Amino acid sequence: MYGMNMSEMEKLQIQALLKAEELCAKKVQMYMSQSGDPAVHGVLQQAMDRGNRHISALNGLLQEAGFTGASGH
Repeated sequence: MYGMNMSEMEKLQIQALLKAEELCAKKVQMYMSQSGDPAVHGVLQQAMDRGNRHISALNGLLQEAGFTGASGH
């Protein structure tokens, strides 16, 4: 559904969610690097995978609406 209608407010909200997910991913990476417990590492890896799916979905929404540079990088 390329070119779907998205208001500026919706775009800003999705970008805010995207920034929050990216921050969460950075924190999870930091915690993973500090953890020596395999069980904790496994839980953190699941959180990382889920966060990456969310980031991809949010970027996809922005791309479908025709916005480039979705994550603000």
